[in-house]
Amino acid sequence: MNFHRLQIAVTLAGLLVLLPGCTLLTYPARLWPHFGKKKPPRATLKVDQLMGSITIVNEDASFVLIDSGSLPSPAVGAILKTHTADATPVELRVTQIRKSPFYVADIVKGLPKKGDQVFQ
Repeated sequence: MNFHRLQIAVTLAGLLVLLPGCTLLTYPARLWPHFGKKKPPRATLKVDQLMGSITIVNEDASFVLIDSGSLPSPAVGAILKTHTADATPVELRVTQIRKSPFYVADIVKGLPKKGDQVFQ
């Protein structure tokens, strides 16, 4: 009878040692404090999107005609920039979309040239 009680006591002691109880639920959080927390979003690199090239420049009326080719036309009111050879900043604002693939933009700042690429 004593042997049977000793066997039960050893089994229960083993179970108590092997099963840590509720601490198992918090164990990963204690080892790694950031376990289960969402990471903050990474800052994304802003890349200019090609919108077409300037086909006609009318400096007197202060507008340009842009050919988007097979690219989608931007929304009316969108601000566009050009990359010129002399690196002077040029800013354009889309005023109306003509027959696809052409659209008109007012010259806001700078002196665009025919053939300059337009980016959004």
